[in-house]
Amino acid sequence: MAMDYESEAVVTVDGEEISVYAYLTVDHAAKRWGGVLDSTDPALRFKMVSGQRSVLRLPSGKEASIVPDRDTGGGVTFQGSGMPPI
Repeated sequence: MAMDYESEAVVTVDGEEISVYAYLTVDHAAKRWGGVLDSTDPALRFKMVSGQRSVLRLPSGKEASIVPDRDTGGGVTFQGSGMPPI
């Protein structure tokens, strides 16, 4: 069963913090999670692809590594790594 979550968040790319709005889907059965990031920073996807490490941090303080996914033209899609931060 998949669970959806959305919230303001921060993505840290190689030490640079970028404010985003995150839409997450956690599929516990498939043991995977990912989503879409909206940001006013038009270079967010480029920074994530070019950077060494991207971390998503939610308002709760929980965080997890993420990697950019294919470009869909509607925000930056990503796949989560490890346990979801929710």
